[in-house]
Amino acid sequence: MKNRHFGQSIVCAARGIVQGFRSERNFKIYCLLVSIFLIFNILLSVGVYDYIILIVLTGNAFALEYVNTAIERVVDRFGKGIDVDCKFIKDVAAGAVLVSGIVFFLVEGIILIPRLVERLL
Repeated sequence: MKNRHFGQSIVCAARGIVQGFRSERNFKIYCLLVSIFLIFNILLSVGVYDYIILIVLTGNAFALEYVNTAIERVVDRFGKGIDVDCKFIKDVAAGAVLVSGIVFFLVEGIILIPRLVERLL
């Protein structure tokens, strides 16, 4: 079932984004966290490159969460119940999301904490 043209691919991808967001609680949590960090970025007057970093890190975390969601669905659909390999696949995919989240928090912390301390002192 190949898409006939680029526009059809965009429609399918947009549908996937909406379905992933609706079906996964983590997307809503990520949106809340990103909103909080965006507010801190605005209040602390970070530079344009800091916003670029925020966008890249956010995009990376969301993309990995979408891939993780797809992997989980495939494993649940075609896996053999509670199987060691299925568990491994799902755990590793979730681990990729966790690594991305940790990097997000570390980098945003490196950007924001010095500015926050500067403002408070």
